Amino acid sequence: MVPATTQSHYTARRVTALALLLATSLLAGCASLQQQTPPGNMNGLPNNPTENQQAAQINTELAVGYFREGHMDVAVEKAKRAIYYDSNFAPAHHAYALILDRLGETQKAGEEFARAYALDSHNSDLDNNYATFLCGQKEFSKAQELFQRAYSDPLYKTPEFALANSGVCYESANDSAQAIKQFNEALARMPGYGPALLGLARVHYATGDYAAAAQDMKRYEANNRHTPDTLQLAIRIDRATGDQQSLANHVLILKGRFPDSPVAKWFDSGAK
Repeated sequence: MVPATTQSHYTARRVTALALLLATSLLAGCASLQQQTPPGNMNGLPNNPTENQQAAQINTELAVGYFREGHMDVAVEKAKRAIYYDSNFAPAHHAYALILDRLGETQKAGEEFARAYALDSHNSDLDNNYATFLCGQKEFSKAQELFQRAYSDPLYKTPEFALANSGVCYESANDSAQAIKQFNEALARMPGYGPALLGLARVHYATGDYAAAAQDMKRYEANNRHTPDTLQLAIRIDRATGDQQSLANHVLILKGRFPDSPVAKWFDSGAK
């Protein structure tokens, strides 16, 4: 096989990089996004794909798998190999962008996101991930445009992810009102969605609406399991509201499930 640098562009969505999820730095708790229906046959490639196109897809899938397992060196190798076989394979650039972002290679990640977007500008998963990256670079306006494209797409099966991510981005831009609006819209699409409830709790806590933050946390706990970070937020809310029973319960969970976590050490130190 030889590298296919001149083959015609084709869209493939079998490998959506948000399956790497939470791989992206900004978003609280995402889960794997559903794939959009690809053109051509159901494996995401055009009908009668070339050997190079198939090799690009296989290597992209391997890159995603290794990324999810934390084997970053192999993930990088497989993503590069996918691009070698077909430089016009958008999912390879998309996956490579997220890998580079995780590795802190921001400039290269931005270039790969831009390349993926140039090849496939009608992919809501890519809109969502690229927007998340841009928000991390404080390009808030452009990020929100892409988030809106994602959650407004009638074919996008999980708009609540993009809405919650949009809320986090508004939160990062210190626009609490818009953040709350987006988190609530995400919950209208998927009641009980953890990242949106945590977003509401964070914003309400930050703005001093401690009673609302406590209610958000109770709603979160009804449908989601705690992590050390969510327990840290819950403990801060309990301290603010003076709810000693809830505080004792959250500390018990923290010490029982995550005794060696940095959050447990934070609590033991008496830090606020």
